[in-house]
Amino acid sequence: MSQALTLTSDNFAIDDEHYHLVVDNLTELHDSVWHTMALNTRKAYQSDFNQYLLFCRERQLPALASDWKITKVACQAFFDWMMQSPLSHHSVKRKLASIRFFLGVSELPDPWKHSKLFSRYINGTLKAKPSAQKQAKPLQLHEARLANHVLDVDTLLGLRDAVLINLALDTLFRASNLLAIEVQHIDWQAKTIFAPRSKTDQAGDGHYGYMSDETAMLLKKWLADAGIEEGFIFRKLSPKQTVQSEPMKYQALLRRYEAVGIALNTEGKFTCHSTRTGGVLTLLSADVPMAEIVLSGNWKSEAMAIRYAKQYRAGTVGMAKVR
Repeated sequence: MSQALTLTSDNFAIDDEHYHLVVDNLTELHDSVWHTMALNTRKAYQSDFNQYLLFCRERQLPALASDWKITKVACQAFFDWMMQSPLSHHSVKRKLASIRFFLGVSELPDPWKHSKLFSRYINGTLKAKPSAQKQAKPLQLHEARLANHVLDVDTLLGLRDAVLINLALDTLFRASNLLAIEVQHIDWQAKTIFAPRSKTDQAGDGHYGYMSDETAMLLKKWLADAGIEEGFIFRKLSPKQTVQSEPMKYQALLRRYEAVGIALNTEGKFTCHSTRTGGVLTLLSADVPMAEIVLSGNWKSEAMAIRYAKQYRAGTVGMAKVR
């Protein structure tokens, strides 16, 4: 693990048999399983569980116990604290899922499974938290084209920004997909980019994204100006805009989206999800069938694409058709 879980004996209230089981299982997780999980998933699990451990230490509560009733007390206290915090519905659910993940790995009794009343309490109380997630500010096609004129594409930084948002919009790729693109994944003739892995691609089959002629021209200029012939296409830039061998990281990508938003004088910041949201709205406004949108975004169903499209649909259906 990139950051070791900060477990100490104070976190346990378990017998010797369970103690050795927990240590063995966490060691196996570290040595054999952790690296097979998506990076963002690992970060979320680790951050959430460390927060739970810190909460328990501050209140002198065992976080892991052989007796599920003891674990229940700690989990319920943490849950009640989260419900009083500004955390969103989905953040609370994710943190509970992280705790249950490590309970499962440890093979310790899970209070959710042992107590129907506890499970009902958690589910019933959680309903009081609004579940609607704040949607990323969309970055649509007309904004990407405007950015192509506003950004200084004669500099490596401006050119890389233009390539990033145009390629992200065309492909509807997630941030992890964008950062993993290599020169070998580009098919200039077919106008496609191959994403070798994906958040929802458990089988590792990968998927393809479309690349427009506009984007292809920018991408060819970027590769030529940056001197990139192989490997990752989105590289780090030094303060003097010297191209590095290492690929960009997520936080750097996020900062570039924010920089594009500032350049366009938009209200609110763009995020790495803005082109995915904006791509859906762009396709909907062009009357592209939902089935094709789902395929383009590599979703398992229409649910996520429909959530992205809610605001657009509100202005085009129902009373919008007669007034």
